[in-house]
Amino acid sequence: VRFAFKVIEALRGVVRPDALPTTLKVGLSTGPLTHGVIGLHSPRHSVFGDTVNTASRMASSAEACTADNPFIHLSPSTAASLGEAERAALLSELGEGLVMSPHGEGTLIKGKGLMHTVAL
Repeated sequence: VRFAFKVIEALRGVVRPDALPTTLKVGLSTGPLTHGVIGLHSPRHSVFGDTVNTASRMASSAEACTADNPFIHLSPSTAASLGEAERAALLSELGEGLVMSPHGEGTLIKGKGLMHTVAL
């Protein structure tokens, strides 16, 4: 979560030719994954698994954010992994206006159905 906020803050340094603010969609999920090098002629490192797919779905269903209006879409597993002490530390460290709340009545996630996600 801290890294995601640092990436969002770095958007301030990205200047678009049309002078509009640079936007980003951020989604996080927590869980097991697999990684490895794929290919013989042009080997590439890849990370895959259900956790990666869920994080991708969190990002694609997130609201676009800017450095002045951050938004991070958390899967239920990520929200649950943040204990009360960690949540309190994040909120005090990252700003008083930061709120962690359910994202609507749930989010329809392709391949998962309705998930009760959290917005930060």
